[in-house]
Amino acid sequence: KVHDTTPFAVQAEVTLKTNFFGTRNVCTELLPLVKPYGKVVNVSSMVSSSALGGCSRELQQKFRSDTITEDELVELMTKFVEDTKKSVHEKEGWPNTAYGVSKIGVTVLSRIQARMLNEKRKGDHILLNACCPGWVRTDMAGPKATKSPDEGAETPVYLALLPSDADGPHGQFLSNKTVRTW
Repeated sequence: KVHDTTPFAVQAEVTLKTNFFGTRNVCTELLPLVKPYGKVVNVSSMVSSSALGGCSRELQQKFRSDTITEDELVELMTKFVEDTKKSVHEKEGWPNTAYGVSKIGVTVLSRIQARMLNEKRKGDHILLNACCPGWVRTDMAGPKATKSPDEGAETPVYLALLPSDADGPHGQFLSNKTVRTW
């Protein structure tokens, strides 16, 4: 992965298309179908937090905003890809990680979608969160990763199986079944 010779702009476009825009497209289609007391779990990464720390203060402020809209987030994710194509992403305040930026997008999208559920479907008690499964032994992470696939599934499954009377977590980012500060 670190020895990939694919130009960074191409990596950025493919990674954002898969991780951020793919998640957004699935949610756009499926969220209206989620029944009352349903659970939505978006898989992000702790890399989103470290990547957020590598962003300019201005970008951090935007990504942490409680009022950012989905359209504004899409604009930012698109800008990152465009900035990589012009080789100005670092100058523009972005970290040098396409994966990290894509997972910032997933985490922020989850916060926005949870807020929208509160506004439009409050009585449905749907809980929506983003989580990090951890460093899991997969094709992507490799054999040295610290968690087995079963261990990596713990937090997503925990969120998916929250009891129907649970009122949270909602709109949060979790790892190891714990809400993390965004």
